[in-house]
Amino acid sequence: MATNVAVFGSSEPLPGDPLYESARRVGYLLASEGYGVVSGGYAGVMEGASRGAREAGGSAIGVTTRDFGRGPGNPFLSVEHQEPNLFDRTRRLIELSDAYIILAGKAGTLAEAAFLWALHRAGLLGGKPIVMTGPFWNGFVDDLVRRDLLGPGQVGATAHAATPEEAVQIVKRLRNSR
Repeated sequence: MATNVAVFGSSEPLPGDPLYESARRVGYLLASEGYGVVSGGYAGVMEGASRGAREAGGSAIGVTTRDFGRGPGNPFLSVEHQEPNLFDRTRRLIELSDAYIILAGKAGTLAEAAFLWALHRAGLLGGKPIVMTGPFWNGFVDDLVRRDLLGPGQVGATAHAATPEEAVQIVKRLRNSR
């Protein structure tokens, strides 16, 4: 069974935006390494990652939900799983994936990161790597530690990558060491 990597991030960037293009590069590099790309299936980072995966000849799995009242997922998806609500969507994104790359986002992205850390703290994440990617996250984890909101175990499970290339290499290294 192929290894899947979830890519989380903002739904807002359009093609050409640096964040969209970073997600596109992440998707392309993941697919080039043989990973399936999993995302929330809609626009922005999700579309960029899906597009990059398909451009590299890989698969792009989207997990959408009826909660948002949106139409179908982005046009670059190979497979779309529609969940009845946001909670099931988040669970499915996490379950389908063996690693997580998190780019800049807003409340939804922060909720996904926090849920990954909560699962790790409870011993339910199974050592799956979490990679915060890009300058958006600089200092963020340190701030959470300073405020006693994130423990050493979650910090140890979280890597930081400056670039899409570095993020994919971290996933590759950590997945191969398991």
